[in-house]
Amino acid sequence: MIFQDGPVSTSDMETLCTDCRTGIVPSPGNCCPVCSHTMTGMLMCPNCEGRRWHLSVIVAACRYEGLVRELVQRFKYGRDQSLIHTLAPLLKAALDDPRINGKHFDAIVPVPLHSLREREREFNQSVLLAAHLGKRLGIPVREYLKRTRPTAPQAGFDRAARMKNLEGAFDLAKGKEFPPDACLLLVDDVSTTGSTLDACAAVLIEAGAAEVCAVTVARG
Repeated sequence: MIFQDGPVSTSDMETLCTDCRTGIVPSPGNCCPVCSHTMTGMLMCPNCEGRRWHLSVIVAACRYEGLVRELVQRFKYGRDQSLIHTLAPLLKAALDDPRINGKHFDAIVPVPLHSLREREREFNQSVLLAAHLGKRLGIPVREYLKRTRPTAPQAGFDRAARMKNLEGAFDLAKGKEFPPDACLLLVDDVSTTGSTLDACAAVLIEAGAAEVCAVTVARG
């Protein structure tokens, strides 16, 4: 099955002028219903083949190209936290996607950084995005997860290497509990193969969550 509804609307990006909005490449309508991999001309998703997901779905607002790529990199690596006001509305708009629209989430869960990486960067971009999304939606943000060890950057790895790189990298944060059968929404800035998000979801499902979905600003 290929998801064929239209791309996520970006009409909520009130901080961008009309010209800048045209520089954003929306997620394709013709994509995998689970991981949002582009499926034009394909019958089976190569990213999902031979894989068991713990996540129900990964929804990305747009492609990791052009203006969005520049904004995310300035936000994350250039430490321009003012860009949260531009990127966060993209997450909110992504929740209009039919695969996730109308779901009740008990909490929003940011993907954690290892403490060494967070000290180096001075903030966790996923926590900031989750906080803004939670405020807009009235959903609590809970840091249920911790990163147990530093991992090599995922960029440049293929799917198998990404999954191996993340083995044992996440755990439930000490003293954190959530309601039985909770439905949780993971938040991150960018998804490529979805390996990081699914590694997080595996921990949450094992701890008792009934369902975990994920939303990102962009998909690489």
